[in-house]
Amino acid sequence: MHRIALLSFVLMCACAETVVTDYNGDSILIQSSSARVTSVAFEEARRICGTRGLQAEYASTRYTTNQFVYRHLFLCLSQAKPNYGMPPGSIRRVTYLETTSTL
Repeated sequence: MHRIALLSFVLMCACAETVVTDYNGDSILIQSSSARVTSVAFEEARRICGTRGLQAEYASTRYTTNQFVYRHLFLCLSQAKPNYGMPPGSIRRVTYLETTSTL
């Protein structure tokens, strides 16, 4: 019986949504069930930083053992390097409009 309860708890936690849990104007904390920064998390950070005319730059990821979720920290900066500090496997491609040659 205990195994079934534990398994159902783990499965419920594994389906955690990607959610903004903290924002103070200079940084954003996004919670997800993925150890890697997903495009959904990165785009949400870009959207929020963009409301102030800033760019999102990935800073770090922390795993919370008691909640079985990952928290990704992004900084809102006036100039951010594309993909700077992104963990391996979560590098996103720079689009045509983001390159300096198109400006």
